[in-house]
Amino acid sequence: MNELPITEATLDKPEISEEPASLEDVIEVEIKDVIDIFLHRIMDVEDCAKEYISAAAKSYNENGYKLRGEIEKHQIALVAEGDEAIDIIAVKSLRKTLRKVERHNSSSPVTTLEKSLFISLFSVFDKFVGDLVAVLYRKKPDLYNNISKEISLSEALKYASMDELRQVFLDKEIESIRRKSYIEQFKDLEIRFSVKLTKFDDWPYFIERAQRRNLFTHCDGIVSKQYLDICKDVGVKFKKEKEIGEQLEIGAKYLFQSCMLMSQVGVMLGQTLWRKVREDELVKADSHLSRIVFDYLHMEHWGNAISISKFALGLPKISTDEMERIFTVNHAIALNAIDKRKDAKKVLDKKDWSATTYDFKLAYAVLTENYTDAEVVMCKLGKEGELLVELSYHDWPLFREFRDTEEFFRGYESVYGYKYSSKLNEIAETTKNEVV
Repeated sequence: MNELPITEATLDKPEISEEPASLEDVIEVEIKDVIDIFLHRIMDVEDCAKEYISAAAKSYNENGYKLRGEIEKHQIALVAEGDEAIDIIAVKSLRKTLRKVERHNSSSPVTTLEKSLFISLFSVFDKFVGDLVAVLYRKKPDLYNNISKEISLSEALKYASMDELRQVFLDKEIESIRRKSYIEQFKDLEIRFSVKLTKFDDWPYFIERAQRRNLFTHCDGIVSKQYLDICKDVGVKFKKEKEIGEQLEIGAKYLFQSCMLMSQVGVMLGQTLWRKVREDELVKADSHLSRIVFDYLHMEHWGNAISISKFALGLPKISTDEMERIFTVNHAIALNAIDKRKDAKKVLDKKDWSATTYDFKLAYAVLTENYTDAEVVMCKLGKEGELLVELSYHDWPLFREFRDTEEFFRGYESVYGYKYSSKLNEIAETTKNEVV
């Protein structure tokens, strides 16, 4: 059976390739499209949180400062001797300002935005699950045989084709899945696709967030017995125990961790079911997963790259030895970046790199910080390897630290006949001209 390996929630996010405007705009929706659209929607939540929550906090503080200034101005006008008409205006203005203060003190725009964005994560996930199931059934029509629904002949005759009728049945099936709790949903999917889906470390915290969503949706985040019981059943370990009647909060850190946990669960769910339903698309699935990890690395979101790399390397089947080595290298890049160099070396040394291509030998030398060997391998590899081309030296996260060394500069100039800085300037000039 396929299983979802260990993962961990972080504050990072991937840079996913451009998405279709909607699933309807794609002639034939692929599983990778469903995953990418889902990740874009999660990133939308993150982007809104970064831009609008901070803006709301700034606006709230500025408004408080402004109101204090208005009160002081009206107080000065009241104590000063002057025209009675002016005093009346000052009193009226002060009362108006005091009402504004009352509204200001009773408002909580930051908390409201946090709650709304947190709840919206689950709307995104629900849509994703439905879209994923739909495309899986399309890619493996035999799955329709497991739908046990009945319909009258008169009702069936209303539909123009068998495909239309099957779509109606599938829509009802998807709706029945969505109505279930996430614990029940995943059990349903495990039975439906004969695969384990909940064997990963953060499963309890995914369920905790789902239960917290229910609390904020229905009772403003007040802890209930049901919340505590379910969290206990799935093995949630709180830093501080919760009590019935306690008011829960979201906060920036929890919200961003939730965004990333949802993203990771979505990637793992989509990838696991993809590999189960279409074993013949293993190369496509690996390529898609590799691209997601590369994007995490490219954005220097190391924690997320580590999580998805662990998932990738824990998969029961990987299409080729080359792809497994790519997953391994990417995992080591992320570990090195957070100064876990011993762990990175352990990951690398699980494979034998002595008989590999110069591309991988260069990667090993760079990641083990043997820059003298790396320079030698660069020269042996030449202008283009099996995976590596000139722009790789400018773009790949693998060379992030190596690019700052004398060995790199010498090796680059030896291979290409001109300085690295010269080519970099050429790339910059081209990019500048492409800015719209």
